[in-house]
Amino acid sequence: MKKRPVTQVVADLSAVPLTPDQLLAYENVKASEVMPQHLIDSMSERQVYLSRVNEAEELNLKELANSLEKTGSFRLPANTFLGQLGRDGQAQASASSKGTTTEAVRRPFRPAWQDNIYHPKIATIPSRSVVKGRDAGRIKLHTLYPPENRTPFRPQGYPWTCVGRIEVFQNGARRAVGTATLVGRRIVITSGHLMPRDGSPGRWGIHFVPGYFDGSSTVGLASWTEAYRAITISPGEETQDRDISILKLYNPLGDALGWMGMRTYNDDWEDQSVWALVGYPDITGGERPTFQTGIAVIDDDPSGDFMEIEHRGDASDGNSGGPLWSQWPDGPYLVGVHSGSEYKQVGPIIAEDNNVAAGGSGMVKLAVELEAQWP
Repeated sequence: MKKRPVTQVVADLSAVPLTPDQLLAYENVKASEVMPQHLIDSMSERQVYLSRVNEAEELNLKELANSLEKTGSFRLPANTFLGQLGRDGQAQASASSKGTTTEAVRRPFRPAWQDNIYHPKIATIPSRSVVKGRDAGRIKLHTLYPPENRTPFRPQGYPWTCVGRIEVFQNGARRAVGTATLVGRRIVITSGHLMPRDGSPGRWGIHFVPGYFDGSSTVGLASWTEAYRAITISPGEETQDRDISILKLYNPLGDALGWMGMRTYNDDWEDQSVWALVGYPDITGGERPTFQTGIAVIDDDPSGDFMEIEHRGDASDGNSGGPLWSQWPDGPYLVGVHSGSEYKQVGPIIAEDNNVAAGGSGMVKLAVELEAQWP
């Protein structure tokens, strides 16, 4: 397949997000083409990988084949990981300058074989996943603002299947589960704090399943991660605006599914209830995604090319890395990725009580620069 050129970072100050009332007038649009079979065949999640932690050691494939032939199973050898290990993970420091973040836009892409879905199919919360009683204490580092406004859904069509669940492994053990979004052919964006602490080759693995729902992808696609660049993996009070990581997938899932656009948040949109938050939170056991619309940004805090985007959309464990986004006339754009909560009290005064997405033009520029380096 002919490679698509990397979309340039451009300024577009005139575009504005659509309101929920405006979206009511939009009808879902059926795909005009059928997805090419070679895309489905080459990127199916039915592919199974066996990886050696020590690449110098070789697998005894003959022994594994004999075991499969006799018993239909095999014992996973020592120092072997069931999955595709990553090769190049780095926490990448980002230069910061004083001043206001500049405008940047990375445009979305919807393939002709993907339905354009403005109104997704609503699902239920699995009864086994309802968080209550003592178990509710597991939800931390995020804030719920009653009433609960997140709605489970079954991801189908564009852009909903551009969002997926990620599982992060370190030294063969799962260390984190979160949310991530396709923003390029093989480029995914998520939170930096989800990333492995050791990015050495063969020490980590990240599995991205777009459209994850009840244990599998609704589109039958998935990919392991070859490389990542995290701006910070340990965000604090002064660096939460940089809680961003860009992943390079082994498989170019964006060819089949398309990708969301990205743009710099503009404070002209403050207090407008036009934003949505998607993720895989604890309330569904991380097995079904939820969305919440009509979210307003209540403040933004820029620092150089990055910014904290403060809102009161609901979030809990599993929402980390999910897109804060809206629809524009030419498609969906995310303005940040969910990081966590921010709470500050000065004496009797509550100065900050909100959830935070990390964004800014630095997010857009980094994704575009890395895509150019990672064809």
